[in-house]
Amino acid sequence: MLNKNVSNQIPIEFNSDQDEFHQCNPSKSDSTATPGLNDNSNSSKIICSQLFEHNLNQDDDEFDSLNKQLSDVLLTDSYRPSLIQAFSADMSSYLSHEKLTKNSRKMQQEYEQANNKERGYVFNTYIKNNIIILSLDKYMHYILEKIIEIGPSNFKNIILDQIFNSIKKLITDLHACKVMQKGLEIMSEYPQESVPQYQKYINFILEETNFTRKLYTDKIGNQIFSKSLEVFEERNLESLLQIFNKYILNHNQYSLELSTDQYGCLIVNKIIDIFPKLLDQKTKSIANEIIMRTIHNSSCLIRRQYANYIIQQLLEKGSENHKRVLLDNYLIKDFISMSLDKYGSNVAEKAIVYAGSQWRQKLWEEEVSISESSFRKLVNDQFANYPIQRLYEYLTIEYRNEFIALLNRLHDSHFLNHHGQIVLKFSLSNYNAKRFTQKINANENSKPTKQQEKNKQLQQVYEKQQKIQQNQMQYQQYLQQQQMMALQHQWLQQQQQQQSQYLSPIEIQQYQAMLLQQTMLMYQQQQQNLQFQQSSMNQQQFPFSQQFQLQDQLNQQALKYYQQIQNFQKANQNKQE
Repeated sequence: MLNKNVSNQIPIEFNSDQDEFHQCNPSKSDSTATPGLNDNSNSSKIICSQLFEHNLNQDDDEFDSLNKQLSDVLLTDSYRPSLIQAFSADMSSYLSHEKLTKNSRKMQQEYEQANNKERGYVFNTYIKNNIIILSLDKYMHYILEKIIEIGPSNFKNIILDQIFNSIKKLITDLHACKVMQKGLEIMSEYPQESVPQYQKYINFILEETNFTRKLYTDKIGNQIFSKSLEVFEERNLESLLQIFNKYILNHNQYSLELSTDQYGCLIVNKIIDIFPKLLDQKTKSIANEIIMRTIHNSSCLIRRQYANYIIQQLLEKGSENHKRVLLDNYLIKDFISMSLDKYGSNVAEKAIVYAGSQWRQKLWEEEVSISESSFRKLVNDQFANYPIQRLYEYLTIEYRNEFIALLNRLHDSHFLNHHGQIVLKFSLSNYNAKRFTQKINANENSKPTKQQEKNKQLQQVYEKQQKIQQNQMQYQQYLQQQQMMALQHQWLQQQQQQQSQYLSPIEIQQYQAMLLQQTMLMYQQQQQNLQFQQSSMNQQQFPFSQQFQLQDQLNQQALKYYQQIQNFQKANQNKQE
């Protein structure tokens, strides 16, 4: 810490040399006193300069000691100066709000990566004494949220204590309310770390006062109640739902109605949203009572500027039981009058989208197309033409044809106004686009997919491999048969040499002619063998049927001549005998 007496020890600044001379040399003044030692001008200047230099040296020593103390605090083994630099850069321009958006994001990122010592230094230096001011700031409230989320528990509790001590001032501020919501979210996850702070917040929320009742319909304060409905445990949630139950479609002494208010309806929407997640039966029964009350009053709510969003929320995020009751018992009977209303037409569109095909079919058959007058009223209305267009999009082909037939009939009779013409153009363009889309989809479906093409290519490769293997096997069989034929030819030549002495000249000529014919056949088969090898290399199928026919002919002729030879042998033996 700086010495408080340092400022008093700094010498007076001389404005000019003349002033310095007059202050240090009183002999030049009008005094009549006897001149002393200090009246010497040179000695006076020496004394003043020594005093000035002594004070400067003392300031330098204190400045060095402060720097050493700061280094001892910050320069640790895991020191990272980026977080402190980010805060210093931001705080230097804090009042002018220069570069705050960029600096705020940088500080959040640096805070996530900083060590505990650095976080502690930043919190004690920049945050601790400015929590309320920072929570109201457009950019710096994000730093508080980040500390609450990932900072140490003691820092989080210090922030929450100061925030909840000034809750009435901060709850209607947009940025401070976000800090509260983040604190509520973290406290609900880790309630044991912030027991006093959490209890202080619960006591405030569950207290029914004029101030809290005003917050139900406040633009900003309403958000903290929606967040409470989302994160409260069963016991506190039950108490909060009991409070809201008094002000939702119920008569009360304060004439407060949340369902028709611009911001109060958001609380009802949140109750609808959390209902499927509720487990406690008592809490669920209270929420169910609120939702059923809105369903019974749906005919009125769908025509209100803000309450119609409650019915839309039921259609979009409500449970199936509530949705079925609403659609089957209320909305389908009230569809025509609802569609003709400015706000009800929005609900009618949501009903068509989320109702399901059976409900839309029933709606078309029993309400819309039941008479030409009702259909004409809907298509020609400035509000109802929108849900009718939406209904056309979700109808089946059969009902679309009926829809277009009714429109053409009204068009031919000149019963369509400007809005009806828009519906006609929309339906025709949508019909043609639908047909074109179906045609494209059919073509796309007929085209093989990439996987199918890949499988087909693999199948073709497999079939080619099978054919090649078959050709190789048949070629081996063919070579074996050729070898047998060569052996038969060799055996016939041997028989010729042995039996030539027993044959007559005419028989020898016939036998030679047979051998010549057999030789020609062998030559032809060798030529076909070469062609077969070439066709196998080109992966072409070899004509084995022709080869087998030639081979059968050759075998029959060989067998025939072999029998003749046997007959000749027997005849010669008989002659010799």
